[in-house]
Amino acid sequence: MPYYFIVFSSRSQTLNFFKILVDCGFKANIINSPQSVSSICNICIKFFPKDFEAIKKLIISRNFSSFAGVYKYDYNTRSGVIKKIF
Repeated sequence: MPYYFIVFSSRSQTLNFFKILVDCGFKANIINSPQSVSSICNICIKFFPKDFEAIKKLIISRNFSSFAGVYKYDYNTRSGVIKKIF
């Protein structure tokens, strides 16, 4: 099953948004950012695809200055495929 992750260039904004997601009741985890998605911050937030639209609205409403994108990781292939979706 694929998963989505959110990348920020700021560690503090990553942790801040993670707290917002948990406080709003979303299941999310902090994970290491994949090497192919370079950012200054090497952690990102993993979440379930079913929550994408609601989380996208939260990202837009908060206007984070270091937001770098939402990515989909599909590990059904041997090496995995990462695609930016927002």
